[in-house]
Amino acid sequence: MIITKLLGLSTIFTKSKKAKLAILGIEMAVLAYALYQQKEEKRLKKKT
Repeated sequence: MIITKLLGLSTIFTKSKKAKLAILGIEMAVLAYALYQQKEEKRLKKKT
């Protein structure tokens, strides 16, 4: 994902572990949301 690449770039700009963890948290939230949306779409397709 793009965020993973940003995490790699963030090491250049910051040594803060908190910033890296925040980026990872955002990435995990985006992935969870995408999986939820995909599951909902499949469920709706099965109903029709």
